[in-house]
Amino acid sequence: MVLPNGDLVNVLVRFLHANENSPAVDDIAIVVIRSRDHGASWSGPIVVNTLQTIGISDPKTDEPVRTGDIIPDIAVNPRTGTLYAVWQDARFSNHQRDGIAFSTSRDGGRTWSAPRQINRAKGTQAFTASVDVSEDALAVTYFDFRRDNADPNVLRTDYWRLLSHNGGETWRETHLAGPFDMRTAPFASGFFLGDYEGLAHAGDTFLPFFVIANSGNLTNRTDAFVTPTEGDDEEAVDQRETIVAARTAGELVSTHGHARGSRRR
Repeated sequence: MVLPNGDLVNVLVRFLHANENSPAVDDIAIVVIRSRDHGASWSGPIVVNTLQTIGISDPKTDEPVRTGDIIPDIAVNPRTGTLYAVWQDARFSNHQRDGIAFSTSRDGGRTWSAPRQINRAKGTQAFTASVDVSEDALAVTYFDFRRDNADPNVLRTDYWRLLSHNGGETWRETHLAGPFDMRTAPFASGFFLGDYEGLAHAGDTFLPFFVIANSGNLTNRTDAFVTPTEGDDEEAVDQRETIVAARTAGELVSTHGHARGSRRR
């Protein structure tokens, strides 16, 4: 990220051991490094917080789902320089399930607020979060299983956006896509949509970039989409939750006919 004064802030995950399975919580942390000379030199790591993800699995079969569990995201307000970070974390449920953690820094990444859980359906796993700041709003996108059913042969998954006009103090939620069947995704150390998620903006329009599984289509298991979404009116930000109609996976694919015959690597 580039701060208003030109300083650079880079986010990463620091592992103090060769793998992710150390029993010491402090061995895995989200950190930032800073540069005041356009990247010619960098500070030492500044800890945002520990990374306490336990990973994602199918809650009915316990099969793994490969997600962005060690991939935090960061965004900056270009006017104020406030930084926002999101990541997967299980601390909020006594390490029973991953949720979406959110933290802010108002001093260029030198210090960070205590993480808060911001995904709405706290009783289900949430994963692969992205964050971005438009001209007047802050947005976070993520997936969860809140609308799954009891059928062990499917894993119904949805994609959501949170929107805030007050720096993350309160949020409004919108349903962007789904449900789709995560079990249709390719299996690569888990059901895997791919690390092809992101969030950008153009003016006050957010541009979520995401992948969903083409439920039941085993010849073209996944496709990537962009769904432009405008920021909501500021006076609506205090609503606790708003879910609007979203296109299903099938409807998304049918509007992108050229993608149906494509093959993903």
